[in-house]
Amino acid sequence: MSARRLVLLSLLIVAMWLALFGDKTPSEPATGEVVEAAAPAGGRAASEPSSPPARETRPAAAASVGGKRPAELEVAALIPRDELIPETGEGQEHPDLFPALSWTPPPPKPPPPAKPPPPMAPPVPFTFLGKKLEGGQWEVYLGRGEQLLIVREGMKLEGIYQVKNISPPTLTLVYLPLKQSQAISIGGAQ
Repeated sequence: MSARRLVLLSLLIVAMWLALFGDKTPSEPATGEVVEAAAPAGGRAASEPSSPPARETRPAAAASVGGKRPAELEVAALIPRDELIPETGEGQEHPDLFPALSWTPPPPKPPPPAKPPPPMAPPVPFTFLGKKLEGGQWEVYLGRGEQLLIVREGMKLEGIYQVKNISPPTLTLVYLPLKQSQAISIGGAQ
């Protein structure tokens, strides 16, 4: 073994002996006095100045150092645990002390559901075949498949459509379930 290692080993043995068998008494004698703790600046004492904390006084068990008479000890009353840590009731959850942290941005909010479009009348199922002016009133010939319909103002067609107005160049129909107007081009007044 080298000299350096011998010195370090001997110092280790001395430190262990002092730790186990050394004098463990405090260097300053105990005074037997209890000092009241200062209230924090924004703490409980500042918010509740109306009532001082309850104190319990009792004589000291041993005489003070220096031959003085025994001092009285003041012990502050303990605050009940229920005031310091409230119980969790129904509907209350424990706060998450160690929440998960993520640097990814939250996903965008989904767009609000779109309003459904208002109901629309189906396309007009009739085709224009011709027109005729008879007795000052227009007659229009419409076809649907192989059917031929002769219509005048105010007539109902198949219980779904009503002829509202015939004035060339348009024929105006009203789709009765939705009360929507639709127009068919019938050409000029010739």
